Amino acid sequence: MEILLAVLVAYVIFLIYNKITAPKVEHVSGNQLDQMIGDKANKKQFIDVRTPGEFSSRKVKGFQNIPLDQLQKRIKEIDGSMPVVVMCASGSRSMKAAKILSKNGIKNIVNVRGGISTYPGK
Repeated sequence: MEILLAVLVAYVIFLIYNKITAPKVEHVSGNQLDQMIGDKANKKQFIDVRTPGEFSSRKVKGFQNIPLDQLQKRIKEIDGSMPVVVMCASGSRSMKAAKILSKNGIKNIVNVRGGISTYPGK
């Protein structure tokens, strides 16, 4: 019984730790992204974490390509003084990118929910 209680306590501590350390990320839709891109008054940095091949097949104007596997090495290219909008193909890699950004002290992170597939494009 004591072992079960210890495992349960450890699990609860793990859940609390993950909640506390999880990056604070705003999620936006593809339509909201379209509005953000058009909003020139509020500066943002747009980062696409897809591979170079994916990026070249469909680009969104204003996005810089920093593939997820290069993000940690290229973190100095990110301007943490403004919101950073991250996007990938489906939203999962950009959430991993959000964790990397958060661990590097970037506070204002926006993830495109559903990735580029939700962006209406024009």
